[in-house]
Amino acid sequence: MIKILHCGDIHLDSPFSLSNVQKANARRALQRGMFTSLMLYVRTEKIDIMLMPGDIFDTDYVTKDTAALMVKEFESAPDCRFVIAPGNHDPYNESSPYARIKFPSNVYIFNSPSVAKFSFDDIETDVYGFAFTCDAMTVNPFANVSPSDPDRINILCCHGDLTPNSRTCPISVSDIENSGFDYIALGHIHNSDGVHKAADTYYGYSGCPEGRGFDECGKKSVIIGRLSKTGGKFSGEFALKPSTKRRYEKLQVDISASEDTSQVISLVLQAIKENYYDADTSLRVILTGRVSPSLLISEKAVEQAITGLYYVEVKDKTSATYDTSALESDPTLKGAFYSLLKDKLDSENEEERAVARNALRLGLSALYKM
Repeated sequence: MIKILHCGDIHLDSPFSLSNVQKANARRALQRGMFTSLMLYVRTEKIDIMLMPGDIFDTDYVTKDTAALMVKEFESAPDCRFVIAPGNHDPYNESSPYARIKFPSNVYIFNSPSVAKFSFDDIETDVYGFAFTCDAMTVNPFANVSPSDPDRINILCCHGDLTPNSRTCPISVSDIENSGFDYIALGHIHNSDGVHKAADTYYGYSGCPEGRGFDECGKKSVIIGRLSKTGGKFSGEFALKPSTKRRYEKLQVDISASEDTSQVISLVLQAIKENYYDADTSLRVILTGRVSPSLLISEKAVEQAITGLYYVEVKDKTSATYDTSALESDPTLKGAFYSLLKDKLDSENEEERAVARNALRLGLSALYKM
């Protein structure tokens, strides 16, 4: 029996989508801390193989300090084999960190777009894989490849996309079914839905271990597994291990019933409480609903009223309720203001319509207060 840890899409040193520069830098440091925590798990749980299917770095941003940290952590677990299959964000080429950095002998890096194999005879396991050498791969290299020794544990570690015609190594379920591998450790998709099975092959995405923006919301994880093979019969037990230190979340709050800013804030605070968001949460609050034109919402005021979170930003996506037919016939400044904006409100350009709607709402709000 061997123990594996499957973790890809770490994106060390990649930019974070926080407007607060200090907190974005802190998140990058925290991401390194997440990696060292995983390595502590590798050592304490005596993991035999850590499978890393690509996008470990963001090559354009990786620093010497981060590369040195990785080398040090790999050296701290000499009994574990670290297998890396470079992806579209960290392709293997002469200028990549994989080619320039001297890694310890327990690190195994695929360096070709053709399928290759690392054999670990002491644990009777073969790990196959391949590398992106640029930011695209339009064919699946393992489509016609099978393990050479069915009696050993056969793992495939690779970066790829279960989407037809993808430029990021398109993989089909039938490719997996016909592969002959016992487990396929996939990278590229940042949300994991666990481990699946196609024919006799288990496969799954580990997802990213730490979210980097509001497109990677929720608690993240890695995959841990216990694999064994007796008489050619494979057995695998898999589980998701939480890895998130801080998480991104998005929260929509309907404020249609609000008459003033204090009611908006009350609804938002109640929604935050109901969702148990805490000091480890970076939260984007999206205000929705149809509100009176007289309600002028200050996103900054709502943000300042929210405490106890790591980071918060508020986006006003509400629309104003107004009677267009009444405005068209209104002889006052309200009607004149509406007439000035009408062509832009009816524009075929969505961005122009959005700007006009916002201008109308702000203008009517000011006029209602006169």
